[in-house]
Amino acid sequence: MADVTFRSLQPWAVVPDKNRVDRAGARAERDAYTQSFRYLRIPRLPADCPPWVLGQELGWNIHSPITVTMSPLEDLGISVPAQEDIQTVGRRLGRAGLWQRGEDWLAAKDAAWLHLGDHRAHSGHWEGMFVPNGQGTVEWRLGWSAHVPEHMFLMVMPLPLDGLEVPLGVISAKTVNTMTTRGGMSIAVRPTRPVTVHRGQAVARLVLLHADTLRATATHTTDPELQADAGTDARGTQA
Repeated sequence: MADVTFRSLQPWAVVPDKNRVDRAGARAERDAYTQSFRYLRIPRLPADCPPWVLGQELGWNIHSPITVTMSPLEDLGISVPAQEDIQTVGRRLGRAGLWQRGEDWLAAKDAAWLHLGDHRAHSGHWEGMFVPNGQGTVEWRLGWSAHVPEHMFLMVMPLPLDGLEVPLGVISAKTVNTMTTRGGMSIAVRPTRPVTVHRGQAVARLVLLHADTLRATATHTTDPELQADAGTDARGTQA
């Protein structure tokens, strides 16, 4: 059996956990309606459907480590000539938020909320929890690390959250396991409107994938009876 280890790297981190379906509670509600109410019933209980339960309990939930209101990010990728001051360029472009990504920069409007996640690192200096990623997305550093078996993958799967998009992504075990030395796991998010997330709220899900999942192929066949029917028209004659 494959084992995934989560490790808290920061005192404020909320490590992923399993989502559990409260089957007993759901059945108690159903039985209460049957025993005490004239009309109200639950004819079909999701908690009694194994595929639904397995889907709900698949993987681990990723939780927000803080309560924060996020806003859509209007960012622009720019290059700054060596003889020019980056702050001057930012003011000229009307974008006060500036982050260097490689040799270039991301300049953003309405980015003040990104600093609400600034936290004290182990070295004692301040680090950002939110870092612009480009095209309206933000890298969200979560303060914990994961270790997965070699040759496996972690899939970051979005949850239905109004106002916050989480791009679907698949990360190799090698990358996941080396994130421990780079501050731990992070996910990409994209606010589409002002949205408040609360500490402990599930914002995405992690699912462990075997390497064969990414190498799987599909074969398409047709039932022989359908092939025979395709050669005959509605009157029973050959088309």
